[in-house]
Amino acid sequence: MKERADLAFWISLVAFVLLAAAAGAGLLYPLDVLVLRAAQSRTSEVLDTAGVVFSVPGAADYAGAAMLVLVAGLFLAGRRSLALRLLAAFVATGLLELALKLWLPQVPVPEVTARSTDPSLIPAVDYSYPYPSGHMLRSVILFGTVFLLWPNRLVRAAILSFLLGVAAGRVYLGVHWVSDVVGGALLGVAGLAWAFRKQSAISPQLRADGRRIGRR
Repeated sequence: MKERADLAFWISLVAFVLLAAAAGAGLLYPLDVLVLRAAQSRTSEVLDTAGVVFSVPGAADYAGAAMLVLVAGLFLAGRRSLALRLLAAFVATGLLELALKLWLPQVPVPEVTARSTDPSLIPAVDYSYPYPSGHMLRSVILFGTVFLLWPNRLVRAAILSFLLGVAAGRVYLGVHWVSDVVGGALLGVAGLAWAFRKQSAISPQLRADGRRIGRR
């Protein structure tokens, strides 16, 4: 487990840094524009609603509350080390996201492409730059934790499908470039891998229960 987590951490971190450098240099702009146009080539109220629904769990306030519940649950289950590492990864990646959105000079997404405002209890912060996607980052950490702790094929397939929906929704809504979404996913994977580096993520009993559920 540790070796795989180490490999995932370094690969995702290096890929994130390289992508950030390319985005900041404007190398990805033509591709970003092409993907955005393709994503919005067909629009509808149904797609607008779906994009908003997929965005809700990744909003800073909802994701922060969910992380606190997850950490509390792990504490009660005796997984204190994992709980603390997850919380540290969530905070550290969030701070890095904020720093990059303030200082990485990527071309902003034009406001005219936005199809909806994010449903959030906290007023939106007007960042200078869009890289990386915080919604994608937080969604990967939260749902990735469930993915790793719950070895059930149906649950894992649902999580992967949901994360794809988050990624597509952020681009379709016109609030992020595809490079922002990929960067958020890579940073989320790096944070997850770091949190699980010293963990035996799945207990034998939970593994057995998950397999039994998956066979049903």
